[in-house]
Amino acid sequence: MSLESKLYNLSLEFQEELIEIRRHLHMHPELSFKEYKTAEFIQSILDKWGIKYSKNWATTGIVGDIQSSHPSDRVVALRADMDALLIREDNNLAYCSMNDGIMHACGHDVHMTCLLGAIKLLHETKENWNGSVRFIFQPGEEKLPGGASILLKEKVLADPKVQFIIGQHVQPNMSVGNVGICSGKAMASCDEIYIRVIGKGGHAAMPHLAINPIVVASELILELNELLKNKLTPNIKAILSFGKVNTNGGATNIIPEELLIEGTFRCLDEDFRNSFHNEMQNKATSIALKYGAKIECNIERGYPCLMNNESLSQQFIETLTNFPGINEIEVLEPRMTSEDFSYYSQEIPAIFYRLGTGPSTNVHSSQFVVNEESIAKGAAVMAFLATQLKPIT
Repeated sequence: MSLESKLYNLSLEFQEELIEIRRHLHMHPELSFKEYKTAEFIQSILDKWGIKYSKNWATTGIVGDIQSSHPSDRVVALRADMDALLIREDNNLAYCSMNDGIMHACGHDVHMTCLLGAIKLLHETKENWNGSVRFIFQPGEEKLPGGASILLKEKVLADPKVQFIIGQHVQPNMSVGNVGICSGKAMASCDEIYIRVIGKGGHAAMPHLAINPIVVASELILELNELLKNKLTPNIKAILSFGKVNTNGGATNIIPEELLIEGTFRCLDEDFRNSFHNEMQNKATSIALKYGAKIECNIERGYPCLMNNESLSQQFIETLTNFPGINEIEVLEPRMTSEDFSYYSQEIPAIFYRLGTGPSTNVHSSQFVVNEESIAKGAAVMAFLATQLKPIT
């Protein structure tokens, strides 16, 4: 029997156990860097299966290595994120979240379960593949600075050095049995923008004696959007969006002293990202001078652009073309959402692919659901990729 058939058949044998694991995780979600019970539960599963690991990575993370029966210098990593979101679940399920106001609304419960399934499959078939596989249960994907950045500082990819890393993410409204990949620039960087416009308050009937921060802010927002529009090319994709504008004081007859703006800048090119940061600062300075106001522009750097290695992406397609249970491999467009797996992709070759989980609202929704038939498929795919993809030389 081929390895792909063996892995797929075993995944179906383990399917009921994997669904039970997923439902437990779904019922007990925890927020970023507070995944204590989650970590304890994962450790209990690994202990039951006789899998060695180390704990307390970035507080709650778990890392281990599965050695095949055929040692080599081939080392690949598999990663799953652990944290949930501050969302109150609105589903009629027997296994809804029991932690009020917290929900696995981004599928991290599925990610952890698929990684656990892949670990079990690899352990059961270690006579049939070469090298070693490092598994990484990573906390804090949903919160800056991102658990990935902390794990990298803690040398999670060293000793022995990992040659490439694989990550998987649920994809609602992609058919169960389908997977998807975007080669190259796959997900955007994400920066948070906090702007404080300080003017001079006064009576609305005497605007000439005041410096209206609303007027200053309005011009700034328009000018920044126009600046970005003029900078974009067919090869550079970026988005600048402002979602919050609040004055400190003010009324129909009162010009306020200051105004606060919050927004996001997302980009698929790291060089352009850095240069546009400088241009935003310069534009804020020039408009402040024009009006005699003061503008404080704080750009909080978030996750970088996620790069799917082109060679690994092509291998992904070739490897899964005839894999049992996979009906279609979808070629996906870049996304302007962000993901801290991107930190790994900036360090070593990486692929981050999508697992079809069936009809649902989008992620980060209180009514997000998954078709649990996707879980065994996700575990088998992850395990097979770990054994078949070739390191980039």
